[in-house]
Amino acid sequence: MAQKTESGNKKSKEVYQRNAEIYKLLANPIRLEILDILKDREVSLEELSEIVGIRKPNTSQHLAILRYLKVVSVRKEGQKAIYKIVDKRVIEPSKILLKLWGKDSF
Repeated sequence: MAQKTESGNKKSKEVYQRNAEIYKLLANPIRLEILDILKDREVSLEELSEIVGIRKPNTSQHLAILRYLKVVSVRKEGQKAIYKIVDKRVIEPSKILLKLWGKDSF
């Protein structure tokens, strides 16, 4: 049996860590809904809060997690924060999960 190099183990652990973070991201219904909204267009924090039906600070916390994981980015338009998906790879697992439970909006 071939042994893995130390750097090979580290890379594997990094991949597993990233996958675990994405699973945590997808385990939250609010973040799934935000991804569903952002999949087709850029949306402001205010509009996301209104659509999702939660207060802006709560929406902001969810978006901060998505930004930390480099799934979305934000830009300023005057006083407004506008969000968009930058890592489209997250949409596919999201689609699969939503299809499994009857939501076929993607």
